[in-house]
Amino acid sequence: MTESNNNESSNIKLQDPDEELKPRVSKNAIPELVHRLYGLKVKDIKELPSYDDLNFFVLADDKFENKNIQSVNKDGYVLKVLNSLQSSSPGIIDAQHALCQYVRERGVATQVQIPNNDGKDWSLETFQDSENTPSTKHGPYLVRLVTFVPGKIFHQTPYVPGSFYNIGLFVGRLHKAMTGFHHSFYDNYTMIWSLEQIPVLKDFLKAVTSEEDVVIVQEVLKDFEENVVPNYDKFTKGVIHGDLNEQNAIMVEVPGQENVPLNERVHDVSAMLDFNDVTDSYTVFDVAICIAYISIDCPVERQADVGGHFLAGYYKTCSLNAHEFEALKTIICARLCQSLVFGAHSYAQQPWNTYLLTTAKGGWPLLHKLWKIPTNELYSRWTELIQQYK
Repeated sequence: MTESNNNESSNIKLQDPDEELKPRVSKNAIPELVHRLYGLKVKDIKELPSYDDLNFFVLADDKFENKNIQSVNKDGYVLKVLNSLQSSSPGIIDAQHALCQYVRERGVATQVQIPNNDGKDWSLETFQDSENTPSTKHGPYLVRLVTFVPGKIFHQTPYVPGSFYNIGLFVGRLHKAMTGFHHSFYDNYTMIWSLEQIPVLKDFLKAVTSEEDVVIVQEVLKDFEENVVPNYDKFTKGVIHGDLNEQNAIMVEVPGQENVPLNERVHDVSAMLDFNDVTDSYTVFDVAICIAYISIDCPVERQADVGGHFLAGYYKTCSLNAHEFEALKTIICARLCQSLVFGAHSYAQQPWNTYLLTTAKGGWPLLHKLWKIPTNELYSRWTELIQQYK
């Protein structure tokens, strides 16, 4: 059994706009940490792109000193150091692990957690300041180790209709696999990235420097509060992933495309990573989140069609009701606003972290583009594309 307290974080606080969440941990501290906690000798390590957390790819030697594992994963591991806000609520990890096991048992691949030397799935660790100032400590941060899933992330593969369809198909399978899951941790859990927290964006808008961008965010927020929130009771409730994006989907090339140019080859989803933003919310939010993120770096001539291809795949397993479909454009734009505004805020705090600008370059133009397309015109095109797959 892992340490947990399912009620301790039911009312987890939301982020203070002036609070720095990202852990302060030096890469140099990781090899000793991995050996001490997991009995693994690190052969190679590299820091992975991350937002509010720290993620390190770890390749370990074949020999190990951990009685709770049977062998070393040849593909390596990811050591995850959670941000200060979620580290204050360890029950989130027990809930995540339960969900991942639940969907794996239903045929959907996820990362597998690795028990530490004490047989626990996580631990709280305090770190010495990276400048080696003995009197300064950072943390405690929640630390855990999961298996590394090999493959390319969606962002590294061609942005083509077949891949949009396949990720929609996968999300439908994922939602079906999550159906019926319940964990008491999520009963009253909320977090800053939940789309239900969209009104909170107003407190972070000062980080956006373009007046034109501020205006469009305000327009989207107003529409969300007036036309989406009142329809919550008409949306399908359920546990959702909460962060289905182009960095979290692991892709493999579909076989039999030897005669297809490399930049047009279709890929399929082999696994979805990072269940750190799971909430008990509305399934349409997951749909909107995924469409938003896989549209950002899509060739501009295909961006408006992404939703249609995605939904064609999603509808093979799941469905949206009329109210959910009608709200999609606003929810997609709301997620773009969330990512862009929080990104601007975090970059102001961490100007060295260029990963925080990943969404901004293509995100702002996409937001302006989608928001200006007449809703009936966009939905008509999506419906046309959905019909083509039948």
